[in-house]
Amino acid sequence: MKLAHWTQLMQLAWLSLAIAATVAYHLVLKVTPAGANPLLSLMVTYGAVAVLFAGVLVLAPGEFAWREEARHLNWTAIALAFAIIGLDLGFILLYRTGFEVSLGALVTQSAAAMLLVGVGVLVFREKLGLANGIGIVLCLAGLWLVNRR
Repeated sequence: MKLAHWTQLMQLAWLSLAIAATVAYHLVLKVTPAGANPLLSLMVTYGAVAVLFAGVLVLAPGEFAWREEARHLNWTAIALAFAIIGLDLGFILLYRTGFEVSLGALVTQSAAAMLLVGVGVLVFREKLGLANGIGIVLCLAGLWLVNRR
């Protein structure tokens, strides 16, 4: 198999995993019992994640040099923790207020995508073409349409 085909296959596999995990994420948050303290629930979740990642790391093939690997880490690991806390807490509380699971991800991801377009252009100097502009307009129109009540 050619490298380009292999790369496309792997991209499809990881995209599929991300989509399936996103669906599971929203469904689990939506059905988390209303009586459960959201902070405790998320603490248990993060504890389980830490244990699971530790197990995967230990069982992964090859050597793992803790000190050498830790040297590659920077502020982004902690910043991501804060982003995840905001994401999880935001969604669990959004769903508890009665927001529809069918629109939760759509609205937040579309709005985030619009903000990231600006960040991409202004911070990372990404270029947008005509098709991108049309897509942005359609996305904004879609956001307006789904939020009409």
